[in-house]
Amino acid sequence: MKRYLGARIIIACRNLHKGHQATDKLLVETGVNKNNIRLMECDLCSLESVRTFVKLYNEEEERLDILICNARLSWSSPIMTKDGFNVVIQANYLGHFLLTNLLLDKLKKCRPSRIINVSSELHDSIQSINWSDIFTQFRNPHWHGAYPSSKLFQILSTFKLKRDLFAEHIDVFSLTPGWFSTSLSGSSANTISWFAYSLYHPFVRCLKFVFVKTPEIGVHTVVYCAVEPTLEQSHGLYFQNCTVSRPSSLASDQILAERLWKMSLEAVGL
Repeated sequence: MKRYLGARIIIACRNLHKGHQATDKLLVETGVNKNNIRLMECDLCSLESVRTFVKLYNEEEERLDILICNARLSWSSPIMTKDGFNVVIQANYLGHFLLTNLLLDKLKKCRPSRIINVSSELHDSIQSINWSDIFTQFRNPHWHGAYPSSKLFQILSTFKLKRDLFAEHIDVFSLTPGWFSTSLSGSSANTISWFAYSLYHPFVRCLKFVFVKTPEIGVHTVVYCAVEPTLEQSHGLYFQNCTVSRPSSLASDQILAERLWKMSLEAVGL
């Protein structure tokens, strides 16, 4: 943990107004040196924005020790990004897929380094995938399974990176932070789908007060995977509540991971 004290934090976000609010709050609550925090624009729903961010980052920042990929757009009205993808799939998966691949050289220069993919328990609600139709689904704005599928894809890509980066001293982890509330979005859809929420809204409201985590507790597993020294060389593990957990059998399928990787490379133009 001492290795990361005084670390430089880069907050990459689409909404700079909310980013400034988060940065100001971080400065007040932690007392961190303001020179160690930088806010940069990066819209995961625009592949061009991701590329622009990476170019600027590589030009102006010397190091990248820990990359945390966290987006939790859980539902929306049927929207396509300007790149032609389902907005949930691009925000939660394809945007981070491109970001990670473009930053790999920087991570290799700073090894030992880490990649953290923040997924969700909901990934295990996907029991099968029609791979002959998956590329079409990427571009389907009405795909109701987009959120859990995006979180499944994050874990599959983690297993693929695990094999590719085994000799590179870059540790890759995926995790679920659980269900927690934030001032930005009301509640995280990490343990309940938008469909279930719409059906059981009053009941869920009651359960929320019993089972919901605070943001401070919700982030524990993220921080653990980012800085826990005993996890070095523990490639590809999936965590829940700061302990190793078992993802769905589908999320652990190496053949599926390879197929998804090839399709994703084509989708983002790599």
